[in-house]
Amino acid sequence: MRLIMWSNALLILALAFSGCGETKKTDKYYDGEALIKQKCASCHNLDMPPKISNDEKAPPMYTVTVHLRDWMKGGTSSEKEANFVAFVQSYVLSPSKENSYCVKEVLQKYGLMPSQKGKVTKEELGAIAEYALRNYEQQKLLEIMKEQNRIAAMKPYEQVLALKDCKLCHINGNGKVGPLFSQIAAKYTSKDTKKIKDAIVNGSKGRWPNYHVPMRAYKDLTPKQLDGIAKWILSQEK
Repeated sequence: MRLIMWSNALLILALAFSGCGETKKTDKYYDGEALIKQKCASCHNLDMPPKISNDEKAPPMYTVTVHLRDWMKGGTSSEKEANFVAFVQSYVLSPSKENSYCVKEVLQKYGLMPSQKGKVTKEELGAIAEYALRNYEQQKLLEIMKEQNRIAAMKPYEQVLALKDCKLCHINGNGKVGPLFSQIAAKYTSKDTKKIKDAIVNGSKGRWPNYHVPMRAYKDLTPKQLDGIAKWILSQEK
């Protein structure tokens, strides 16, 4: 009897320690934002507000998401969202006119979506659908448009200061990260506007011996924004 008890105890210990060296499996993380850009952007416009072009291959992602959400069945919001994700996972891999929520005119314009089997997995589609639900909705669109209108009403130099990180180095840095705008204005004159623009567009390094962090390039400014911020910098107190 005692031998049996010892055998059972040893068996329990063996089972307890057998898993110590194993690595616990964790669910793989799927980045919905990265996936939607990688897997969907070639056909669907992802901008907010959405952009429409004459040669687009498919409706904008905002339009798809909003209409599909409205048409989706389900009593509660969570049920509708779950059905939305399930529908995307199923339809994208096996699209059909019978299962489509598109109206006849939309199908005629764009045609039936080709199957994406082999190009995207069910798990990836789940992450894409969840990201779309969070980011392509009417309230968020209204907020984005309101902010865009606020920025558009600003002067060009104000737009740059609001949209870019200029203040981080040239105002809030107190002259420790990069030269203050007033220092730049003291060094240059209005004749150097082109030089200032070049530093903004192409980046700058070595022009200020006391600062060793290079300034990065800002190539996406409009001509009005670039001209406005350059002139504003040179107008600061000497």
